[in-house]
Amino acid sequence: MAYFASLDEDNNVLKVHSVGNKQLLDVDGTESEEYGIMFLRVLLGGGRYVQTSYNTRGGVHHDGDGKPDDGIALRANYCGKGWVYNVLHDIFHPPQPYPSWTLDTVKGQWISPVPMPDDAGPEKRYTWNEDDQQWDEYEMPSND
Repeated sequence: MAYFASLDEDNNVLKVHSVGNKQLLDVDGTESEEYGIMFLRVLLGGGRYVQTSYNTRGGVHHDGDGKPDDGIALRANYCGKGWVYNVLHDIFHPPQPYPSWTLDTVKGQWISPVPMPDDAGPEKRYTWNEDDQQWDEYEMPSND
């Protein structure tokens, strides 16, 4: 199974479509992204499509069990609705969470200007404070 993102004019992902592997085969029996795109255009009456990989996260390809392997990482991440296709870097990434964050163009992830504290975890959580450019501890509601 192959997956293709449907894009709007601003390269925002509208939807992800699955396409059977047979639909990707060219005349030599080799899988081709272009054949998948042509299949979707005929089936859905046009549109803009870019292939995404279900097994790619953070610029790393993962096997069927979710473990990193030697496979080819396609476009940094498997995308979803609301994500962005970055044409310049040929990657998918989520929308920018804050104006101060920068994009890691290999992993397709946003990086805060200040790293999150090392003690973050289930018992201690932080939220980004854009105004002060810092991580603030998030008070967990009590169950009382």
